[in-house]
Amino acid sequence: MQLDERIISVGKSLDRLVRRLDDLGYEFYERAEAFSGPAPDTEAAIGRIEREIGELPVAIKLFWRLVGSVNFIGDHPEWDGGEYPDPIVVFPPVYALSELDEFLSDRERRLAHNFPYLVPIAPDPLHKQNVSGGMWYNLSVPAVADDPPLNDESHRMSFVSYLELAVRWGGFPGLEQYPDHSYPLDALRGGPAGER
Repeated sequence: MQLDERIISVGKSLDRLVRRLDDLGYEFYERAEAFSGPAPDTEAAIGRIEREIGELPVAIKLFWRLVGSVNFIGDHPEWDGGEYPDPIVVFPPVYALSELDEFLSDRERRLAHNFPYLVPIAPDPLHKQNVSGGMWYNLSVPAVADDPPLNDESHRMSFVSYLELAVRWGGFPGLEQYPDHSYPLDALRGGPAGER
């Protein structure tokens, strides 16, 4: 399957997951950000980053253009057993622009300390639960591949492979660490009581 087809498939799955989570009473912390679609300034953001830093990975450009952004951070009062479920998040381009501004304002010092510009993708699992954590998930620029590794994420897989893993876990890939969790994965995946 081509990269754009994989991303379109992930986008459709995320849309279904948002509706299922709503049906199951999940409380998104920012419902408007759960699955908001492509941002109107996407092309301008991509153009600016590529002029200032270098080529963005094809995968994030396709995601921003075809899907937009996603944010499953939230809670359900009856679901437990997963202390850090790592709800899926992919920031919209505005986060990448904010990081670009910070990088450009301090480029020499950051490069001297081996901290190049990175596209922020998502908070780490601890920050997603309001606990002080580590480096946010990110992608390297200039691009090292069309679908590069997702840096600072424990699975050490490509960006799109991580998205597909998150979908397989109902939007919560951190649950694989918690075999006794009570999240209704069958319903989220579209099994019993989850056909929508």
